[in-house]
Amino acid sequence: MKNKPEYILAHEWIGLEVEVVESPNKYEIGLKGEVVDETQNTLKIKTKKGLKTIAKRKRVFKVKFKNWILKVKGDLITFRPEERVKKGLLLIKRAKGWW
Repeated sequence: MKNKPEYILAHEWIGLEVEVVESPNKYEIGLKGEVVDETQNTLKIKTKKGLKTIAKRKRVFKVKFKNWILKVKGDLITFRPEERVKKGLLLIKRAKGWW
């Protein structure tokens, strides 16, 4: 995969460092750690206090990806991980203008 920041939408998230920066649940904001599992609707994040399962919808995540720290709307990645990787180019086009 080429080295462009928008490719985060089609990239595997397991192993990436993330932080919740916007959420309707104020207790999730600031939560950070490594993604250890992912489903269509959630990210499982390993934090200093244990595993936390966070919904993707209505959240914004700060993600360390290659040489960048990016903000990504969770609604843009609400797919099963394998579907998101397959639909990569379509997702990137859908997100144009949000960068």
